[in-house]
Amino acid sequence: MIDVRSATVQFGGVTALKEVDLAVDRGRVCAVIGPNGSGKTTLFNTISGFVSPTAGSVLVDGRDVTRVAADGRARLGLARTFQTPRVDVEATVRETVLCGFLPSTRSGLLAALIRTPRVQREERRLATEVDELLERFGLEGHAGHRLSELPMGLVRIVDVARAMAMRPKYLLLDEPAAGLTTDEQQLLVSEIRRVAGEGVGVLLVEHNFVLVQDVSEHVVVLERGAVLAEGAPGVVAEDPRVVDVYLGVTDEDSALETT
Repeated sequence: MIDVRSATVQFGGVTALKEVDLAVDRGRVCAVIGPNGSGKTTLFNTISGFVSPTAGSVLVDGRDVTRVAADGRARLGLARTFQTPRVDVEATVRETVLCGFLPSTRSGLLAALIRTPRVQREERRLATEVDELLERFGLEGHAGHRLSELPMGLVRIVDVARAMAMRPKYLLLDEPAAGLTTDEQQLLVSEIRRVAGEGVGVLLVEHNFVLVQDVSEHVVVLERGAVLAEGAPGVVAEDPRVVDVYLGVTDEDSALETT
């Protein structure tokens, strides 16, 4: 379980997170929503090790990783995507997804240079696994395309596939549906459900609340860096505070629409 306890993050005199608690269990999907500037990305960065909290702690499977760097957390099974994908636009789709496997490769530099039988077996295994991921995400027809040749929606799908190549225990997705077509969103939803069904804990930051309701089991709503509400998607959707600050339809608005 990812266990965030009373996480507070301050940048100078600005409090970006204020005593936030969050739990992500293996095999479940948790979503974080909130208006722009509510602290969603700061929370992601705190969990993944790109930001150190001013106070509070982050635990992964019972281990305190509050002061562990991002690469150390990745080795513990955390994988993430970014709101703006961090990719080499000149790399091909296949090369990008293959990069996701690198942290789990077992061959050393010398063995790779002389191409020992073990290295050759590993290369064949990776090639097969890359092909399987490309097929799962509908990317097999784009395998040789450079990322610069693809629309942003497909680049986001490639980024998710690369994160899954790390074989994570926990997958953090930052705005993965932005720019995706309806068909691509449906593919994303099915893959999120699939990886959760395989025992991966998924934490999702997403503005598309319809998608959030479709795929998540628990929703946390942030407002000005603090938790405003949390619960099942249907419960959160009916919370007047959430409707007012995030979903954008107040009781007064509804009354006006019916008169």
